[in-house]
Amino acid sequence: MKKVISMLLVLILLCATVPALAAGKLSTTQENFWVISSYWTYAYAYAKVENVGNKPINVNAGVLEVYDENGDVITSSDYLSTYAKCLQPGEYTYVSISKEIELAEDVGKPDDYMLTITGKTDDSSSTLRLPAESRLSLGESNGYWKEDYMYATVTNNTDDIVYNISTVFALLDEEGKILYIANDSLYNSHGLTPGSSIVVKAEISSSFMDYFSAKNIKPTTVDVIAYVDK
Repeated sequence: MKKVISMLLVLILLCATVPALAAGKLSTTQENFWVISSYWTYAYAYAKVENVGNKPINVNAGVLEVYDENGDVITSSDYLSTYAKCLQPGEYTYVSISKEIELAEDVGKPDDYMLTITGKTDDSSSTLRLPAESRLSLGESNGYWKEDYMYATVTNNTDDIVYNISTVFALLDEEGKILYIANDSLYNSHGLTPGSSIVVKAEISSSFMDYFSAKNIKPTTVDVIAYVDK
């Protein structure tokens, strides 16, 4: 019996000294949810996710479920969009899922939601992050009307011409809460030479701006991620 106990203690000590396998780990550090109606009604879920592990990780999948006041599922979606896929340790991205809600007499009103985002450790792909400065331009004159834009000045700080630059814009309030997410990409024919910069912009939906105004929510800053998938 003592021999069995001794063997167990040895096994426990051996297990305790084996280092944990390196892995990417995806953590959701912030999320937000809106139901916006204009011509149609849509549910929007936004999140900021970060690789808190020690290996590269790919944002793999996401699911949004929208519930009524009774806890019943109204609708769901697994279409994840507007994000940088590959995250190195310490890097983050914003992600978005939206889904139209078909309102009817027998359907409850949206009252709650659940957002699930998963990642998968992957050494086969990588992403080049480029420095970018952002700014917010509200009420910008555009001919006969005014529009609201998010701008990013992206700089190529490498020694090579960079193609296929993608950007993810996150509109934030004064507390840094996510209000809106948009993205834009440059085609292969638009290469950015070393040391040069390019300005990219994304329009903010007027439906969101009207909603923010009605709720006394003030967009304040823009965070932008500029990257190239390699």
